[in-house]
Amino acid sequence: MPAIRSAVLRAVLAVLLPLLCGIAALTSVRPPAAAPADAPVTAFSAERAYEHLERIARHPRPTGGAYTAEVRDYLVGTLAKTGLTAEVQRATVFDEERPGDITGARVENVVARLAGTGDGPAVLLAAHYDSVGNSPGANDDGVAVAALLEAARAIKAAGPARNDILVLFTDAEESGSLGARAFVERHRWAKDVGYALNFEARGRSGPSIMFESSGAPAGVLNETGTPVASSVSEAVYGLLGHYTDFTVFEKAGIRAMNFAYVGELMHYHTPVDSLEHVDKRSLQHHGEYATEVGAHLASSDLASSTTDEVYFTLPLIGVVAHPLWVTYLLGGLALALLGAGIVRGVRRGLLAPRRLAVALPLVVGGTVLGGLVPFALWEALRAFYPGYDDIPNGDVYNSGLFLTAFAVLTACALVLWLRWSRKKVSAEDLAAAAAVWWAVLMGAAVLLLPEAAYVFVLPLLTVGPALAFPAFRTIGYAVAAAVGLLLLVPACYLALLVTGLEFAWAVFLLAAALLILLLSPVSLPFTPSRTLVRWATPVAPVAAAALLGASLATGGFDKDHPEPGTFFYLLDSDTGRAQWGTTDPVPDGWTDAYAPKPVESGRLPKFFRNSYPFRTGDAPAGDLPGPEIKVLRNVVEDGVRTVRFTVGSRRMPPVLSVTNPSGLRVRSAVVNGTKVTGGKDTPGNGKGSPWTLEFLAVPREGLDITLVVLSDEPLPLRVHDRSFSIEEVPSLADEFDRPEGTMPGNDHGDFVMTSTETVVK
Repeated sequence: MPAIRSAVLRAVLAVLLPLLCGIAALTSVRPPAAAPADAPVTAFSAERAYEHLERIARHPRPTGGAYTAEVRDYLVGTLAKTGLTAEVQRATVFDEERPGDITGARVENVVARLAGTGDGPAVLLAAHYDSVGNSPGANDDGVAVAALLEAARAIKAAGPARNDILVLFTDAEESGSLGARAFVERHRWAKDVGYALNFEARGRSGPSIMFESSGAPAGVLNETGTPVASSVSEAVYGLLGHYTDFTVFEKAGIRAMNFAYVGELMHYHTPVDSLEHVDKRSLQHHGEYATEVGAHLASSDLASSTTDEVYFTLPLIGVVAHPLWVTYLLGGLALALLGAGIVRGVRRGLLAPRRLAVALPLVVGGTVLGGLVPFALWEALRAFYPGYDDIPNGDVYNSGLFLTAFAVLTACALVLWLRWSRKKVSAEDLAAAAAVWWAVLMGAAVLLLPEAAYVFVLPLLTVGPALAFPAFRTIGYAVAAAVGLLLLVPACYLALLVTGLEFAWAVFLLAAALLILLLSPVSLPFTPSRTLVRWATPVAPVAAAALLGASLATGGFDKDHPEPGTFFYLLDSDTGRAQWGTTDPVPDGWTDAYAPKPVESGRLPKFFRNSYPFRTGDAPAGDLPGPEIKVLRNVVEDGVRTVRFTVGSRRMPPVLSVTNPSGLRVRSAVVNGTKVTGGKDTPGNGKGSPWTLEFLAVPREGLDITLVVLSDEPLPLRVHDRSFSIEEVPSLADEFDRPEGTMPGNDHGDFVMTSTETVVK
């Protein structure tokens, strides 16, 4: 009887402790409840902030738009009423990161200052108030703008702090963070900034995650009640190659933290990023960071702050942060303990090298299986729903339900794998092989993504002693499982929010490796009854199939969940020929009616530089004035051409582009009096590559451009303009009817482009 009681206790310890830790870990990354409008005046209230959002996110806010100017004025007025010194910074600025491919704009940043009592560095609270052309941008980035307005009010109500607080609403973030560039390069207050908190969104819900840090102390996030942070997110985000205004602050040497919520990616950069799709809990989370962390930094000695390179969230504790060397130290200790445990296990006869050699490939195969199941399910979904082939951001509306089904099916597959593997090797050998594989993954993480390696290091610390000492086995594996789930559950959850369904398999690979580490020793403390196995074996797959069926039944598109699709209108002003077009890889009924013919070459060079799976069809020539080019000066000396010309468009489109498609090397350029260097005074990529300038918020008088070209050959110049909606062109509105249940699937909406070309001889 005591033996049975002891076995039951070991079973409870081995299963219940990790399970409770996993649940606690998941609840620790939930956003806080939205505070009501009658919250204390010094506290942040999502309800109060939402009133600002209703004024900000009624329509799209592309740089230079009329509604964007209305929002700008509202921001200035609101900040002034709050008691801050507010102004508009106007500048013409260029993104010259890629030589020969230049983006420029006339930006209008809103900047405000709340004076402190000291003379230390200032704290910058930043968000961008522009949006892409096809979206009201309620979440990206209207929520952040509204949050900072309310945060500024709450901080002001609390009384003066030690350091000044700056509030920055940047323009043209969606076009290369041009507003942020203008601030750090040209605004007189930029030199005063000691810390920056930047706020973003890439979805419509979920916790606000501190996912990027540059020389900032992550531990200050514990000033809020619900901190969520993970240096895993920073490591993964760095691999994706995205950038925000934070990137500009970081390059300028400003210590900064970047916050974003990323749940439900289908809403990102689409018309459904609207007021009715805002989660006020995410708004509250943004606002609490801005108010509480911002106020803490404003009251701190910023010059003495430390830097945390590794950080993560733990239930009840908050954010744990430490330098990178701690990871290296603990990783070395974990490897030493594992090696000692395996050696001792072999000497005591618990393990055998030959059996380990058999078990290790089984463990690697199980990990691959963990990624293969969701990958195969996603490919099957794409076949079932052809519209999934071209969804933006690799996600769908009900991705949470699909991911739950994926997880259950993957777990079923791994349990079946475990039962099959146990027929080949013992549980002890399988557990040891799983630990060795986990150590290999840890080593790879330490070398390639050291900020994320803590996920592997900490669970491994107790596995070595568990292998070496049978008396410690149950508690050792239970602690390893508990620590692993505490760390990996939040990391995987946050990663799945970012990857969506399309790349969920990569996250499942990591989760499978941990699950194998946890499942392998489960049979050590107890043996499940045959009755339990007999019932669980069919029930789990049936439950998974039911989840998958429910996902499929609700995974389609309708008027509340519109299907994204690209559509555009092209007009060659030189020939008068007009075309409807799309780049959707899977034809559907309504686009086929407009654009039935595939473009075999994949190129429409007068409008697009790159190749796409174009389909086009003849369209009526709308009453659209095309762009205009006027050559003012053309001089050729010693094989070098200097040409000055103006470009413009009478229809005042949001975007105007100029291209030298010949690839003749452009040595330098001047645009409206500003020199565009394109890097090292060579804004062209050399012979064979075009030089392109895309400009937003074009002034009414157009652009005055001078190019110095290292050739005396004839110079072709191609100009096209772009607006964001076919329906806004009166002569085309009656010719185009997008069906209910569909929406534009790219940043530019159902765009209109007109093009003209001339050759300078």
